[in-house]
Amino acid sequence: MVCAAPGAQPRRPVGPRRSAGAGRTRAAGGAPGVTRHLLVTNDFPPKVGGIQNYLWELWRRLPADDVVVHTTPYEGAAAFDAAQPFAVTRSREPWLLPGPHLTRRVRRLARRHDVDLVVIDPALPAGLIGPRLDHPYAVIVHGAEVAVPGRLPGTQQLLRAVLAGAAGVIAAGGYAAGECERALGRPLPAFVIPPGVDVDRFRLSSAAERSEARRRLNLQPEAPTVVSVSRLVPRKGMDTLVRAAALMAGSRPDLRVVIAGKGRDRRRLTRLAGRVDAPVELPGRLRDEDLAALYGCADVFAMLCRTRWGGLEQEGFGIVFLEAAAAGVPQVAGRSGGAHEAVIDGETGIVLDPATPESAAAAIG
Repeated sequence: MVCAAPGAQPRRPVGPRRSAGAGRTRAAGGAPGVTRHLLVTNDFPPKVGGIQNYLWELWRRLPADDVVVHTTPYEGAAAFDAAQPFAVTRSREPWLLPGPHLTRRVRRLARRHDVDLVVIDPALPAGLIGPRLDHPYAVIVHGAEVAVPGRLPGTQQLLRAVLAGAAGVIAAGGYAAGECERALGRPLPAFVIPPGVDVDRFRLSSAAERSEARRRLNLQPEAPTVVSVSRLVPRKGMDTLVRAAALMAGSRPDLRVVIAGKGRDRRRLTRLAGRVDAPVELPGRLRDEDLAALYGCADVFAMLCRTRWGGLEQEGFGIVFLEAAAAGVPQVAGRSGGAHEAVIDGETGIVLDPATPESAAAAIG
């Protein structure tokens, strides 16, 4: 069962443009009237990440006979692919680069599997093959991969060409869809499908489950606990959370802040926590079962994401906010990109603009 983001609204439906020899209705091998898709992406399980989860949760719910995926190799892929009810093909090379070789391969796959629509993720750079295909195509957009090139001369023209030729755009949020329209300079056929979460996995914990999770994760039974889960990069604002923790520690000596995840910022955050004497733990990336347990331990979830480089770097959406909400944990977010779409300010949490150590400490309480 999947819990969709609050306020999810379609813009326009995505489907193949009807032209000679294109946009056929399935007559055999699939349900009548169902469009058969070929998904072309660098990001698909068993590779781990937010985009991978997003695509997996969408594509595994489509009729299996109408789904084909072409992606890249990854450890454990053979066993994963064999367990799927739909066809998965993988390249030999580690990345799908938008050159003639990939264009020819996608054309062959589209003909072999008799697909009606090629769906390409992301819009750039992989989407550059779209205008060279002999099938209608759509692109998937998440945020940064359109926000950055859409603001830079040269790459803006490339993005416009991809978007202008697309039968449709699947956007992970209103922010990403808006960035596409900004780059193209006009409305485009877009359908906003926000990420969802598995509410059987992320759910409100019972008192016994919460107690056991805290024991397993070495947290005191009654210690006020702030949790964050993220890739550790500057955009996520974890340094602001560390400084906020230091401000709160004086009045709440038993406070614990747990920042789970890995990334290039981890060493800097560890040094900062020591320098400002913040009660922060950085356990690295957690196993799936421990991640769900960590949400169950939390009193507050905080990710103080921020916009950087004059708008070139923003938060695409923030599925972790939905995971926290599904677990019954209030959230504190920084206003950046699509984060405010995941957190309903004043209802499911608080959106700070700007997110400073002082404002974060006050919001977390």
